[in-house]
Amino acid sequence: MRLTKALLASALAATLASQAVAGGFAPVVAEPEPVVVVEPEAPRSTWGLLLPLALLGGLVAIAVAADEDDDDETDTTE
Repeated sequence: MRLTKALLASALAATLASQAVAGGFAPVVAEPEPVVVVEPEAPRSTWGLLLPLALLGGLVAIAVAADEDDDDETDTTE
């Protein structure tokens, strides 16, 4: 009879222990969806194109204005 009580106690302890390990009373934790942050595109600037063209035009205008032609003068040494 002692062996039967020991076997019954060990079987009862094993049954209760397996239920305690099976998850217990902890709530289910759901993984949150990853948040995707989309940055808006930066507005394009026309200064990136117009400024170099304006500078190039200014340099051409300075070069044309500084051009000295000697054709207009007459040669008096002859």
